[in-house]
Amino acid sequence: MFRLVEDEGIINRYGFNSVGADAVEDNLKAYRQTQKEQEQNRTIFQNWLYGSPPQGLLGINLGKNKSSTTPIQDYQALIRQLGPYADYLVINVSSPNTPGLRDLQESSSLEALLKGCQRARDKLQMQPPLLVKLAPDLTDDELREIADVLLRLKIDGIILTNTTIQRPSSLMSSNKEETGGLSGRPLQQRSTECIRNLYKWTNGRIPIIGVGGIFEGKDVHEKLRAGASLVQVYSGMVYKGPGMVSKLRHELANLMLQNGQRKLQEVVGIDHDDLYWKKQQDVAHQNWSKEATILEERMATKEIV
Repeated sequence: MFRLVEDEGIINRYGFNSVGADAVEDNLKAYRQTQKEQEQNRTIFQNWLYGSPPQGLLGINLGKNKSSTTPIQDYQALIRQLGPYADYLVINVSSPNTPGLRDLQESSSLEALLKGCQRARDKLQMQPPLLVKLAPDLTDDELREIADVLLRLKIDGIILTNTTIQRPSSLMSSNKEETGGLSGRPLQQRSTECIRNLYKWTNGRIPIIGVGGIFEGKDVHEKLRAGASLVQVYSGMVYKGPGMVSKLRHELANLMLQNGQRKLQEVVGIDHDDLYWKKQQDVAHQNWSKEATILEERMATKEIV
């Protein structure tokens, strides 16, 4: 792993470095058990005073083995073993450091893979959402084809993007020639462009998690405007530290207030005028329908005259 300090970037060529699914499962079991015990040990007074303890989402990133010739079976086995502990599962087909992995992003290969993953997920007692993580190095034509596949399969979400193998001419660091995936500030523009395109080509119907070059609140705001519903931070944590999370929230809130936005839903996809206003109308119609239904029920039970 190499820091590109002058560029606020990172290059890594770790690959899927892991001690294996069995060890990961042991860790997940212990974590979930600790969560359960902490919840049971809270007194009624603590719950009243502090409210329910925050439970962060636990996503599990899945990838095939480097030497595997049966990727679908690999992903299915991981879903069966680790899926019961996940709040969501990520089908990673975009790491540049695992030979052949990105070939799975070809539309026909991706469709077969995701169908197999959905079958395995659907057999779990609790069925966590299934997300797919894509590379920023796909062409626009490739992304458009993938968008069609994801709509057909009704995939639960998209993560955009993984690291890039491209090396922008603007890079200044002496480490810029290292092999591996580039992340951080140099990835910012392309990842946002991918978010904007996928949001448009999926008609805003699939939630997107934005990743790449997030260092300030305006970076979050930009990705939300492009169509992301959530964001993830990786390289920014290396350069800014964990305190950046609170700083991002504060800066984003100020930007929203300046723009007259009170809810995140008012920001997501606002760069797409036609899609944005249609979604706002749909939400308003849904809210009106709910209120009408409640009113009818109350009238039927004579709660109001």
